[in-house]
Amino acid sequence: METMEQLKLKTVFDYYSGNDHIIDLIYKIGKKTGINGFVERKKDTVYIYVSGSQKDIEKFYSELGEKLPYSIFMSEAKTYPVENFEEEDRPFHIKGEINILPKNLSPCPTCTKELFDISNRRFYFPFISCSNCGSHYSYLYEYPFEREKTVFKFFKMCKDCEKEFNDENSFRYKYPLTACHNCLTPIYLKKGENERYGFDNEKTVGAIRTAAGVIKKGNLLRVYTTAGEIVAGIPTEENISKVRQFLGLREKPLNLLITNPQNLSKYFHIDQPELKALASQEKPVVLLPFKELPEKDLLFPDLGYGKIKFPDEPILLLLANHLKEEEIDYIFYAYITDEFQKAITDFELNADLPVINKQKETEVVLINGEIFIKEGEKGILPEIIKAKPTGNLAITEDYIALDLGNGEYLVDKKEKLIYQLKDFVDEIISLNILEGIEENIDIPYKKKKTFKKYEGAILSVLAENNKLSEKALCFYFSSYSNEDMIAIYKNKTVNPLIKVLPIRIYDNLKDTALWVLEEIEKSSEEAKRLINRWREKFPQFSGEISSQSYQEKSSITAVFNVISYLLGIFNKEPSYFDQPYQALLKEALSFEAKRGLRIDYFLEEIDEEFYLDWRKIIHSTLSFKLADTDNKMLAFSVIEGFKEWIEKEGSSILYKLKLNNVVMAGDIFTNPVLTGKLLPHFSGNYNLLRNKKLPVDRQNIALGGVFI
Repeated sequence: METMEQLKLKTVFDYYSGNDHIIDLIYKIGKKTGINGFVERKKDTVYIYVSGSQKDIEKFYSELGEKLPYSIFMSEAKTYPVENFEEEDRPFHIKGEINILPKNLSPCPTCTKELFDISNRRFYFPFISCSNCGSHYSYLYEYPFEREKTVFKFFKMCKDCEKEFNDENSFRYKYPLTACHNCLTPIYLKKGENERYGFDNEKTVGAIRTAAGVIKKGNLLRVYTTAGEIVAGIPTEENISKVRQFLGLREKPLNLLITNPQNLSKYFHIDQPELKALASQEKPVVLLPFKELPEKDLLFPDLGYGKIKFPDEPILLLLANHLKEEEIDYIFYAYITDEFQKAITDFELNADLPVINKQKETEVVLINGEIFIKEGEKGILPEIIKAKPTGNLAITEDYIALDLGNGEYLVDKKEKLIYQLKDFVDEIISLNILEGIEENIDIPYKKKKTFKKYEGAILSVLAENNKLSEKALCFYFSSYSNEDMIAIYKNKTVNPLIKVLPIRIYDNLKDTALWVLEEIEKSSEEAKRLINRWREKFPQFSGEISSQSYQEKSSITAVFNVISYLLGIFNKEPSYFDQPYQALLKEALSFEAKRGLRIDYFLEEIDEEFYLDWRKIIHSTLSFKLADTDNKMLAFSVIEGFKEWIEKEGSSILYKLKLNNVVMAGDIFTNPVLTGKLLPHFSGNYNLLRNKKLPVDRQNIALGGVFI
């Protein structure tokens, strides 16, 4: 009951991460403010019940708002008055058990405040962190997350840090990476034989300021990060060309680090959900459409969006602060992967602190205000996901998922966990391995199975959403896979229903396109006449196939790649597999009308199996091109036609089989043109299921593999 003096409130929000560090933070704030009540997690929802004086409750929520970092896994919180609740007279506590995982997370609000507080002893400390933030995973040799298991075991804590480490009221109580300027290795700025060490805060200020000056003068600078060394600089044509050549990146997109967020909207179209994702504690790379970015064609060839992030580590926060003072709004960067690549520049801002586990950056895209995790590891792994117990272990090329024995699945990098399995379980029931790879483990198992990527990806969605016991219509379309399809999940099995007709992928794109034209030519007399007309009008697509080797893929991405090439939207050899498709998507995004032309998406039955016939898709696209249809309209029509085909086939199957669940898996669904329209179609009438805890591709496949 609410009075002027006493309040009883309930706060609720969804939270899709398996890392419960925010629950621990809420508990510490509640305990500090002296209120009663508890914080509890039920599945993917966090409940906070509080009772106390109005003054204490206001203090609790004020401190919570100040110190609780926003997460991409967190929904908006809602608070209600309540009459009463269980345990309302007990001091604030955590109800139930929680999992604290050693993740890599950007500085929390408290550490950020200390970092820029000149009166704080960690002012400008480039490795500042606490129980709620920091690069825990990067410095971890092996589990559990204790100081003796990390790189920090080589550094003895000073008296002040030791006191903090043992203080129950400190945010660094028993925190393994507790350190400061006095007890950890310093950063240094180096050019040749000249070195400048940041032994204390004053010297660190000088080193960072000078490093910013190095960039301002147009130089490239190597910078220490816990994801590995990067090379960064102002995006001049000379700098970008040098980085591409030296790092062998060809035309792969580079990333932008925003140093002045206030000016971000000058360069990109951005709404509030994108801004919140950028500012979240995971600090992912967010894909944003361009507004007026002068260097967009140099940085992001053939992309309709830029890949940007806010500073996600203390050293980058400090550097960005000085670059902003120099009126530099952004710099570009790329990761150095080989030792010889370090010779790209004489300047380095570095540290003698080994990084044990480098993690890939996490990329997200916002579609209709919803976050889709495209791929990545940072802020994502390791992860705990609760699902039906199996006792199984699944392994893919790079990732692993292990049932810890109670239906809690630890998903992690393979290289991190595979040599420590016996520390978690004595044996497993089934060892499930992705088809095509070999792996040995040092714990006993009763049986061994293989699984395919589409099975892992689809089952991961069902596991995340606790729908493994129900039937579902499943879409899996991925640039990462060779087996795109529509499938039905029933009787604990993923059954392919419609595949993409296999397409030959030769060593070069032109040969693939020539083969595609030959296949269309053979399909009918009408098609033969069309291809003859096509070759007359576009003689560059005539000739013999020069390559000897090829592979076959059931891949809609490969089909889009060929269309992009034949339309002349993309007319070179790609630097990465889906670059032509990205160019097609860029063209589609620039189409301003709401409706396109009708492109033929038809099925073909071969040996009692159904295939999406790409010959019909490309046939109708070429017909419109011969009629001089604009490429923007054609690109949009191709993507829109695919969307309409998914809707049509999906709705028909759902009706006939009386299904309610729709699974969306694979990175093709991070395409905003496609998914932006599919979401309202399916989510209005069915349970639309997708990954919200793991990326929609690659990193999710191991989790699904345990349920084979």
